[in-house]
Amino acid sequence: MCGGITVHWRSIPQELAQQYGLLPVSVGSEERVLRFHFRDPVPRLPALFRGKLGLYAWGNRDNKESRLPKTGWAKAESVDAGKWNWLHPEPVEIPASRGVEKGVWFPIAEGIRGILVKDEKDLPHVYMLTQAASPKYAAMTKHERMPVFLTGQYEPRTVT
Repeated sequence: MCGGITVHWRSIPQELAQQYGLLPVSVGSEERVLRFHFRDPVPRLPALFRGKLGLYAWGNRDNKESRLPKTGWAKAESVDAGKWNWLHPEPVEIPASRGVEKGVWFPIAEGIRGILVKDEKDLPHVYMLTQAASPKYAAMTKHERMPVFLTGQYEPRTVT
């Protein structure tokens, strides 16, 4: 799958960064980035929803009382089969520049597909869409699923 992402610092509106207290980090020679991990104390994902960039709860990790699935990912084939229809999912784009799975970082050309659903309090949550991993992705990350990339099929190379 993809347990974390980076987003170029300059692609996040300053007001949004200030609102959430986001601070950039430098990663090697790459420009400064913001990191988002599902394991963060409050997991969040940036996403373009209806043309506007926002920062949303990443799935539902901890709220056992919520009706939302207890995960941060949604299988694309389950969404396509209508298994998420009861939550009225809407498409989003996650503007990731890099992803990480099991400690392996990889570049992302344009971003990742996701869905936005609302909980019982009408609060939005974003789930990252996944699909069966390509052979190279599976070999690299040792995971059988990978994100659904905006560019379609993806054969990542390792990034240090």
